[in-house]
Amino acid sequence: MTTEKMVYLISPVRQVTDEQAQVIAAHAEGLKNSGVRLFNPITDAPQQDETGFNIVMAELDFMHKTSIENGRVDILWNAGGAPSEGSRVDFGIAFALGLEFNLVTVFNEEEPSGPQLGLKVLRELEGGEPLDILWKVYAEKSIIKDSLEVVIDWDVEMTIDEQEWQRIRLGLALGCLAVNPDLKIKLGRLTGIDPEDKKSYVKVIREIEKVQMDSGSRSPRRLCDPE
Repeated sequence: MTTEKMVYLISPVRQVTDEQAQVIAAHAEGLKNSGVRLFNPITDAPQQDETGFNIVMAELDFMHKTSIENGRVDILWNAGGAPSEGSRVDFGIAFALGLEFNLVTVFNEEEPSGPQLGLKVLRELEGGEPLDILWKVYAEKSIIKDSLEVVIDWDVEMTIDEQEWQRIRLGLALGCLAVNPDLKIKLGRLTGIDPEDKKSYVKVIREIEKVQMDSGSRSPRRLCDPE
């Protein structure tokens, strides 16, 4: 058992402004200086990975361990600019694992762009006005936990609520996979073109399919732990 507090940092990684990057880096540095065992995807995930699979597995492994150690996730959410796919997926993972949420700051909350289901859930978790979306997340988590297989439909764009929900739902499935190694995750209907030369969650799901097909089912340790 670790004695230090474990914290996973959810924040936009790509397409952030210099000012946002400075705020994120300052918060991460403050956590480290306080003795927290921090995972900051910007610096601690293997961002050079070509498909994104090893990035997601490293993040999933740390969040799973954090849930066991009663740690938390600190969130710096960007409501404007290009929506962060990673923030939505990470939120879903943390929710599925029952992690404590600490919403540190919201960039561009007064000038939002794109869907904001994730932010609405975070605000409701803080005690805001009840919304149907929080019930939907709890309900979907319960369904996935009791499932043998989850099929993830995917649209490469994320401009409407349903497309954001796909990211959150993938996170829920990944979080449940960390707890239940028998859960199968498969790619369903793909809308749009997944660029061959860019890491993507489409490639991550396909890699998970390949790993599970090659080895049956693997324990969370084998699947999530980076080699």
